[in-house]
Amino acid sequence: MPSKQRIAAYALFLSSVLAFKLAGAGAAIAADAPGCKDPADLKRFEGASLVLCESRDFGEYQLPEGRLISWDYGRNKPVFAVKRDLEGRPTYNIYFVPKGPSSAEVFRNYRVELLDKGFKPLFEANGAEFGPDQGRIFEHIGPGGQLFGYSPENSRFVAAVRDEGQRQTYVALYVIEFQGGVHPKLRAERGQVLVRLDTIEVGQLRSRMELVKADEMESRIAITGRITIYGIQFDFNRAELKPESKPALDEIATYLRQNPERRLHVVGHTDAVGGFDFNVKLSQARAVAVVESLVRSYGIASTRLTGNGVGMLAPIAPNATEEGRAKNRRVELVPQ
Repeated sequence: MPSKQRIAAYALFLSSVLAFKLAGAGAAIAADAPGCKDPADLKRFEGASLVLCESRDFGEYQLPEGRLISWDYGRNKPVFAVKRDLEGRPTYNIYFVPKGPSSAEVFRNYRVELLDKGFKPLFEANGAEFGPDQGRIFEHIGPGGQLFGYSPENSRFVAAVRDEGQRQTYVALYVIEFQGGVHPKLRAERGQVLVRLDTIEVGQLRSRMELVKADEMESRIAITGRITIYGIQFDFNRAELKPESKPALDEIATYLRQNPERRLHVVGHTDAVGGFDFNVKLSQARAVAVVESLVRSYGIASTRLTGNGVGMLAPIAPNATEEGRAKNRRVELVPQ
């Protein structure tokens, strides 16, 4: 057999051997935690139990795409050489693997599974390569607490993405050999492999906010003095309009054409995440982006629109919850 064919055959054999170690939820050594399930159609390691999970309909996530440089104790946040700020639907899963396999073996199996399911690795690191205080990332974000805070020696990490066009699924996989750490409900043995699997679904998220139609806008002004718009979307901490904003922009443009005498303040609002000055500038830039789109793409006269940003100064819900913060991130149309 030619050398290239032998290599290909061996690679296929190795992949099948590794993949054999992954199994569905039925292979768990104990009952999974209530309400928990394997995410993104990914299998788990043979015999592993899904002991803890947490998910949100919408949230923010910093995906490491480079080494952890340091930990910012003032803000209690990681500082990465390269990161990707995501907004989407995050799920955090913790698995306990029966004692015996090493973190390297478990990680290799998961990596093969990710590749087999169409994920593209973005960043990988082993042990100290991931950076100092690496366990703090998974100690302070999502469930698990100290379980992942003190075991960096044989750790393995990979960030990956599966792009399906209008939807992307990001993965952050952190595998350790447990050395120490206390959890009120869970107990791991020293040397036992623990897996933290975070998935973040971005794009095509179901909007819980209604799309305001053009023929409803004038009546809303008459009742409340403003029109609240949630369909205008931006990337995290950016002011570029996302394609999903088009339906809302279409309705605003139709309303303005139907009411040619109407002039509007376009007012940007943010949640309370981040500093005051930053949020005011961000909300101003987003409001201006909406004005520019209506002028450039819809032919609305620039004299009829003024972009203004008030940052976090006019919340309509508590900023203490993600649901409240989502309501506060909005654009409002106010008559001039």
